[in-house]
Amino acid sequence: MRRLFVVALLLVSLLAFAQDKSVKPGINDSFKNPDVEKYKNTFEGESREVFVNREKLVAACDVKAGMVVADIGAGTGLHTRLFAKAVGDEGQVYAVDIAAKFLEHIQKTSRDAKLRNITPVLCNEDAVDLPKGSVDVAFICDTYHHFEFPQKTLASLHRAIKPGGKLVIVDFKRIEGVSSAWTLNHVRAGQEVVEKEVAAAGFKKADEVKDLLKDNYLLVFTREKDEPKKDEPKAVPKKDQPKKEEKKASAATPVVPGYGAVVEIPNAVERPQKDSKVVFDVTAMKDSAKPPAGLERAATLLNLAGAFGPGVNAKVVVVLHGDSTAIALDDDAYKATTGHLHPATDLLTKLTKAGVEVQVCGQSLSRKGLDAGKVRKDLRVAASAVSAVINWQSRGYAYIPAH
Repeated sequence: MRRLFVVALLLVSLLAFAQDKSVKPGINDSFKNPDVEKYKNTFEGESREVFVNREKLVAACDVKAGMVVADIGAGTGLHTRLFAKAVGDEGQVYAVDIAAKFLEHIQKTSRDAKLRNITPVLCNEDAVDLPKGSVDVAFICDTYHHFEFPQKTLASLHRAIKPGGKLVIVDFKRIEGVSSAWTLNHVRAGQEVVEKEVAAAGFKKADEVKDLLKDNYLLVFTREKDEPKKDEPKAVPKKDQPKKEEKKASAATPVVPGYGAVVEIPNAVERPQKDSKVVFDVTAMKDSAKPPAGLERAATLLNLAGAFGPGVNAKVVVVLHGDSTAIALDDDAYKATTGHLHPATDLLTKLTKAGVEVQVCGQSLSRKGLDAGKVRKDLRVAASAVSAVINWQSRGYAYIPAH
């Protein structure tokens, strides 16, 4: 059984790698520069059954407080905002879409609704571009038929969803002789084909919710847990392990002295790659007397790259907004605003000297009544955090939330 499982996964990987042609060319052309207001009326209209049943759909996903949900093909954010309320302040929702204008709309409407746990992700046409093992529930509503590269996209979803996590798909029923001409022409595959494609990507069908929707089906899959390696030795309990002297690796900060210390890990896999590009989305700052943890994470990445020798570098961007906005102020303005000495002057100086581009959200400055003219001279003011993050992603930068 295990051999069949491994062979199936290898086959899926090869198929995903080989899938270079779109299965439905042009289906997403209208989303390259969408009229957001027009689509809002379409997506959030009473004639659309996934809108009428939106709360029931979210309930069917059985999300809990503190979970991480990915709304794939988020559109105007109809379900994104509902998921944000369901997971609460300790949870997180990724709003994933190929259209930057949709993500800007979601950011604005979420802010107006005082929802601070939504992260916009501008994805590619063949991948969801989410961190590995980061998602508890992925939700795809009336979007699967828009996947131009379903094998590659499903492979990226399998990577992003935690082992044992869920994939929920809502899409149009496509039945010859029953479905409308529009559905038959627009929707590439019916339910049976979709189930086979998803199963081949390493997911197992767990449930099908019937009698909720008329024109759509609702399927729930689980991401199967990774199989252990065949010859993997059985772990020896710590109490039975022989004691031996170990040389403790010393921490180093080769690029950003004094911050983000790293240690050498012999024979480690997934070492920093040459010319890695990363944008850190930094919002959290729990104590105005301490620098945001996201800045330290940026320093850690640079030190990791530097620790592996010449030629292994990293291009890093930091975008500040939300609670971390004030950290962009110069020393005098920060003290006048918070009553504390600036806790990150040295760290920001070293980051920018190391080539890090640090930007602060202009909208956050305005909302908090902070003077953009008081921003540190080595930082730049962006029109907004969401436009900055989206723009950097479109330039090939990997997105890392530091909330």
